[in-house]
Order: sequence, then structure tokens, then C-alpha cells
Amino acid sequence: MRRLLVAAAALALILAGTPGTAHAATTTVTYTGDLTSVFANPERGFHNRYEIVNDPAVNDYASNTIPGFNPDMLDRTFARARADGDTLIHSYVHLDKYQTTDLPQALLDNLGTGLAAIRAQGLKIVLRFAYVWDGYSAVTEPQMERHLDQLAPVLAANADVLMHLEAGFFGAWGEWHESPYTASSEESQAPVRYRLVKKLLASTPPTIPVAIRYPIFNYEMAQRTTPPAGCPLPDNCLLTTQDFDRIGFHDDCFLADSADMGTYDQNSWLGWFDVTTKKQWVYDMTTSTGGNKIVGGETCNSTGGNDAAGVNAQYELSHQHWTELNEDYAPVNIDQWKSTTVSNPSETLFTRVKRLLGYRLRLVDATFGNQATGGAAYTFSAHLVNDGYAGVIKPRPVFLVFDDGTHRYNVPLAGLDPRTWKPGAVTVPTQTVTLPDMVAGQYKLALWLPDQATGLRGNPAYSIRLADTGIWDGGKGYNVLANAVTVGACTGGCTPPPVDTAAPTTPAGLAVTGTTTSSIGLSWNPATDNVGVTGYLVFRNGTQVGTPTGTTFTDSGLPSGSSYTYTVKARDAAGNISAASAPLTAATATPPPPVGLVLDDFDGTPAYPSAAKNDLGKWTGGNCFLNGAGSGVVSGGALTLQYNNCGWFGSDVNTDLSAYGYLVVRIKGGNAADFNVSLGGTTKVFGDFVLDGGGHPVLTAAYQDIRIPMAANGISRTSPGQLAMGFWYGGNSTISIESIGYQ
Repeated sequence: MRRLLVAAAALALILAGTPGTAHAATTTVTYTGDLTSVFANPERGFHNRYEIVNDPAVNDYASNTIPGFNPDMLDRTFARARADGDTLIHSYVHLDKYQTTDLPQALLDNLGTGLAAIRAQGLKIVLRFAYVWDGYSAVTEPQMERHLDQLAPVLAANADVLMHLEAGFFGAWGEWHESPYTASSEESQAPVRYRLVKKLLASTPPTIPVAIRYPIFNYEMAQRTTPPAGCPLPDNCLLTTQDFDRIGFHDDCFLADSADMGTYDQNSWLGWFDVTTKKQWVYDMTTSTGGNKIVGGETCNSTGGNDAAGVNAQYELSHQHWTELNEDYAPVNIDQWKSTTVSNPSETLFTRVKRLLGYRLRLVDATFGNQATGGAAYTFSAHLVNDGYAGVIKPRPVFLVFDDGTHRYNVPLAGLDPRTWKPGAVTVPTQTVTLPDMVAGQYKLALWLPDQATGLRGNPAYSIRLADTGIWDGGKGYNVLANAVTVGACTGGCTPPPVDTAAPTTPAGLAVTGTTTSSIGLSWNPATDNVGVTGYLVFRNGTQVGTPTGTTFTDSGLPSGSSYTYTVKARDAAGNISAASAPLTAATATPPPPVGLVLDDFDGTPAYPSAAKNDLGKWTGGNCFLNGAGSGVVSGGALTLQYNNCGWFGSDVNTDLSAYGYLVVRIKGGNAADFNVSLGGTTKVFGDFVLDGGGHPVLTAAYQDIRIPMAANGISRTSPGQLAMGFWYGGNSTISIESIGYQ
């Protein structure tokens, strides 16, 4: 009996852990993603416009004597914004009355009380300073700098609720046109623009980004290597790496036309850059640490061309990584988005944009100790997906929270920076922390991403909610990872779980249940476990692709004619995982050859390129490829194009395609990001075309039919013009095309 008591006491010590050591027992929990709900999150989304300076004595626009005045804009409870579920508002600060004088203290005080009202309502604000509404502004540079000196203390004192500043000051609406300093073609005006931005950055805390209206000005500033004359600002007036990290872009005529009403087609004293080049500058904007920069703005009072299906909007929002957008302007676009339905999932375009503006972080799984000891090491790791258009823009801490309802311990994960969690899959590597001394008991374990400003952390509205079902605690502002983590020795009503260390048996009998051109169905025999199997992990070519609870799984969204190797592992409630099953190789089905209208099937008739005719009897040809004297080679019924950052292929269509819904390209090899395709007024990188179901083309080593829905991608079927391919994107590889046609 004495031996049994000693053994029991030893086991209790093992279960509880000893100070200074990490408990070996960990668990991996898989979470259920929320892919459809719209919910509020800070520092992202649609914004509403208000007049934050609401005293008509210092702001004429806070008076009903101004045409278009709306008393709702003076509401400092921001009821409309909160009813819309928006966490941002936008406001101009009108300086029309002070173009030649100092700002009155009454204006500065009123601005301060307005920002305090923002804080009280759990919101943040985007500010723009402007000297005129719709007209020409010629305020002198010294006057603008004097006003910035006056504004700086108010902005610094309220930096916690300033999302970002739009550069403002110059021209109509502070929009960097209609002023003596904003002609992009005039080199003599460039130093004034540069000095204003440097002054803005130097006058405001480093946590506040500054968005500039036109990409050409961002480019212009990035080219400067010597300081402009007459600039006594810090850093010899040169923009530092930190400065450039803060500079973003706001587009105030989003999708108005092909150049967004001048956003992308301005000439420059530095040279001429076409619209495609300037858009690429925005696509490529990143900080020195790899995060996204602030991008936002508003639509124009013009619907733009050929985007009734919302394809261009989704493409630009996701590729430019938009974080915020005006919900009030312009209704002609916002109303169209509200009436446009998109698929996968089925929802209005407005709802899609409302969900995905900025970040949308979804927790896939997390691995952590199911027991912990105060003062000891504790580990945590996770996998997430950012489904949004952009990453988190501003610095934000990450904490593990242990909360038993009476005691709460916030443990910082100092090695994590959410700004690097950009769109796509995110791996949080193992974080090892030393826990504080903690009262023994059972705790909720949560992930908390509060605001960087300590004064806002008590308000849950400023904390990030993850896009998963059943984990958000709105009262505490954190995401619950587990409801019962045992800390220290169990006391009172605390019942520790057993330390189950036995893995389930290896799943057997992995088999294919069926295939389609885009999916592979799998099944296997149940595994067994000493306690119980809770689920399975399915791996495709070594990468986890599914976590079913049963013994079947369908891997979907795959290209046709593609082969993969699958394995399956079993998992129990304690996080023990079995060995992998025997591998199984399976392939998606290959569809029949395309039927319909054939543009070219490269069967030698007509001969390519010598005949210079396609199967429609119209012109075709190519150049700059590394084979076939630059035109490519037809062999074995396929056109092979070897490219190295050069190459073009064209084939005239000039035929009404209204009877057909799809452009069908039978193709293999290469990379879908290496070339663009133009047809019917639409030009996109091949991998960016939207397929049925919302996927995008992925090229493989095997032939497959890529079916591109023309209407959904904005391709004119009545005026298709020429099908053209351009290989100018820095890639080098070889593609082979068996046929191009329409179905």
C-alpha cells in the first residue's frame, strides 16, 4: 500500500508539472472557419463621412448655409456608422477661412473634442486637411507648414484614434490637383510636394500612415536621393525607410474608367509611364518588413466601363490590397455593388467587399499545452489564413490570455507581428514564453490582438476578431482557443484531464471513391484508439488539405488531368497523431477535347507561322520567343512557346462570340503568373482570370482545359478583337498549347 501511495504521489507531480519546466502534453485543436458572416473589426472596412469639426464658427461646412449640408455629419455619436457596422469614419478639416492666417485655438480645441468623441464610440478616423472644396488653391508653403506646426500637438495627443492621414493641403478637396504645386510634369514643383510630405511625417507620430493621392507622386519621391533646397527638417530632409513604410495611396476615383479619371495617366517630368506600369507600382507596395501599406479611397461618380459582374472591382481591391473605402460616395457605384451578385459564396458584391476589405484572419488550428505551470515555459503555435484583401496595417501586439473569471494573465507573444500576416496562408511558428506566477485552477485560453495604444485595450471594439465560429468573446475582446487549460496542481473542483500519450492506429484501406475533372473522392477504414479517435488529417503531396471527422473526404478545386499522392493520419482528443497511411496516387479526370468554335488547334493546317492564318482564316503570329526563329514551334499538334521575359503571340478573332460562354485553352507547362492574355477589351495575367466557382488558372505539367467564363471576366463577346498573349513579367519557362477555342 505504501508503494502505491508513493507511486500515486509521483504521478500527481508529473501531471501537475514542476516549476521551471514545460509540461510535455500538448493538444492541436482545429477550428471551424466563418467564410460568410460580415462583422466589425478595427482599422478596416467601409467608412462614413462626418464633419469632425462641428462648430460653425470655425467651420463653414458645419452650417446649413453650405449647399449639400447634412446635419447627420455633425452627429458625434456616429450613429449611422455604428448602425452600418463600420469602425472607421472619414472627415475633412476645412481650412478655407485660414489661407493667410493662423488657425484659431477654437478650431484646434474643437478638433480635439471631436477626436475624443471618436474614442468614446470605439471608432477610428481618417483625416484630410483642405483649403478649398471645389476650386483652385494657392496657399503658400510657409503657411501650410505653420498650420502643421499648430496641428501637430492635437494629432500627437490623439494618435491612438487616427487611422491615417490623407496628405491633403494641396488643391481642390485637398486632392493634389488644381494647385501651383501639383503638376506632375513640372520638376520645379516637385520639391514643394516632397517637403510637405516630409513635414507631415515629421510632425506626426510614427504610428500614423500618410496616403498620397497619385502613384506618380509616390514614385517621384522614391527617386529622390539628394535633399531639396530649403528644407530644415530632420534626417537632412531625406525620407527614411521608416518614412517610406508610412507612405501609402488613396484613389478617389476607383474604377471610374481605365485610368480612374486621371489617377494613372498623368505625365511626369521623370518620364512617361503607362497605366499598367503605375498599377503594378501599387500592386507591389510593401513595407521594409514585408507588410502591406495603407491603400484606400472612394469610387467616382461614374460607374466605370464593363464591370457589371464586379470582376474588375474584386481584382483591383485584392491586388492593390485595399483596407478602407468610402461607403457614402459615390452611390452610383455602391448601389450597383449592392445589386450585383457574385458567387462562391453567393452574396452581393457590396457584402463581399464589406467582408474582405483589409484583413480577415481565420484560425485553422492551434497547438498548445493543455496543462501549464506558473513560472514555467509554455509553447504555442498556429496556422491561420488571411482571407482579406490586405494585412493588418498598423503595429499590434499579440497575447495569450489565461482567464478563470477571477484571475486574468496576459502573456505577450513578443515574436509575432500581425502586419506580416498578409493575404493567404499564415504559419505562426512555435512561440515559447515563460508564464507568470499563476493561481492554480482551470482557465480559458484565448488569443488577444488588442490595439497598440494601451489606453484603448480596455475597449473590446479595438481588438481583432478572428473569422471562426464560436470562439469570439465580445465582452472580453479575445478569441477563445480552449475552455479548460489546467494551471498548476488541481484544487477544489478542478478535474484534470488524463495525460493520454497513446497514438491511434494507422488508417488502412485508403482508396479512391470517384473523380471528376476537378475533384478526387477518398475513403479509408476507421482507425482505433485507447480513448477514441476524434478525426483525421488528409495530406496531398505532403501538405495537409483536410481535417474530416469521418472516414471520407473529397479534395476539390483541382485542375483536370492532374495526379497527386495522398496519405491520411488519425488523431485523438489529446492531440496524438498516428503514422501516415500507405500512400495512394490518384488523378482528376481529363475532359473530352473542346468543341465549339476553334480558333486554332495547331494541327498543321494552316501551317504556323508560315501561313500567318489561324483556323478562322484570320491573321496569327508571334515573336521574341527562344524557339522557331522567335515565333514558337508547332510539333505533335501543339504550339510550344519558350519565353524568357519576352515574347508575344497574337491571333485575330474578329467574330461575334455571343453564342459562346467560355474561352477554352488546352495548355500545359509554364507558370500562370508569367504572361497576360487580352481579349475583348480585357487584359489580365493568365493566373488572375476568375474561373467558375471563384478559382484561378493553375498550370501543371499535364495538359488541361482552362475554361475562362468570358462575361464574368469582362470580356466583350460581341467585339472580341484579337486574342493576344504577352510574356513580359520576368519569368522564363515553356508552355505548350494544343488548342484555343470557344464553347
